[in-house]
Amino acid sequence: MSVEFRNVVKRYGATPAVAGVSFTVEAGTLVTLLGPSGCGKTTTLRMIAGLELPSEGRILIAGRDVTSLSATERDVSMVFQSYALFPHMSVLENVTYGLRRSGIARAEAIGRARDGLKQVGLDGYDARQPSELSGGQQQRVAVARALVLKPSVLLFDEPLSNLDARLRRQMREEIRDLQRGLGLTVVYVTHDQQEAMAVSDRIIVMNAGRIEQQGSPRDLYERPATPFLARFMGESTPARGRLERLDAGRVRVRLGEAAIDLPDTATPEGNVDVAVRPEAITVEAAPGPAGSLGGRIAKASYLGTHMEYSIDTAAGQLFATCPRVDRPLAAGDAVGLVLAPRGVLVLRG
Repeated sequence: MSVEFRNVVKRYGATPAVAGVSFTVEAGTLVTLLGPSGCGKTTTLRMIAGLELPSEGRILIAGRDVTSLSATERDVSMVFQSYALFPHMSVLENVTYGLRRSGIARAEAIGRARDGLKQVGLDGYDARQPSELSGGQQQRVAVARALVLKPSVLLFDEPLSNLDARLRRQMREEIRDLQRGLGLTVVYVTHDQQEAMAVSDRIIVMNAGRIEQQGSPRDLYERPATPFLARFMGESTPARGRLERLDAGRVRVRLGEAAIDLPDTATPEGNVDVAVRPEAITVEAAPGPAGSLGGRIAKASYLGTHMEYSIDTAAGQLFATCPRVDRPLAAGDAVGLVLAPRGVLVLRG
């Protein structure tokens, strides 16, 4: 089932937490609301669930106007950040709780609960208490409890924030597989950019209560529309350059002595703000090949799988990563930077 927001506003007193937001989540897709703390993403999710009502605008689920309906009148289930499991109930009792509250007969509720636990890989865990489960298992119980209600829309509020890095990676893959396998419509909230890119069909980036940009993970990473997006979606460092137009569809950006040719149809000639991704930079010992940007290492950090460098250049201080941990450079070393077109972003606005 689809979800649609039409010019939705949510105020707390005179302060707008969400300011005129419009978007559509297509049926059977996973869309992530992404943004920093306080951007309005969780408030937006809670308005889909009916836990908050909008101050203005309309909310539609499957084409039905649910703007003024309570949470119990919407065909929506939510997996909370804390999982919200009842500690005094067994796994099976936790999963059947919502079904029994909905008036489902006990035998049918137990059957559906066991099917739900099987779907999330917890077959045979019926009698365990939440305290006997790992964080990942507790998260699966919360997902099963939501799934057995057979919602039109499934909501996730920062579901992986309590897990360690390896388990987060495993669980996000399981959530994605489950969503695709069951054809669920999912709205997912996180502040973690990598998590959002890994699970999403589409990402809606929010900033200060508004939508900054929305699109596929690749669109947002490779074609950010604003300086905020370039900084927020992955690592990047700002630089100043000069843009020259080559023809109708290509430009040349000069950063110090380096020149990078890029596709561009809109940016006028002159001085421009540029964002440079770390992966766009190859660090070579000075002077580097012809056309490279000269610089000097300001900081060097060893991270096991790679080195991280902050490098002073004529275009500004740039941040780069380098896989050559066997030949590390030190602060003060002169370098030449080769800049690849993919990862050099001309910013507008």
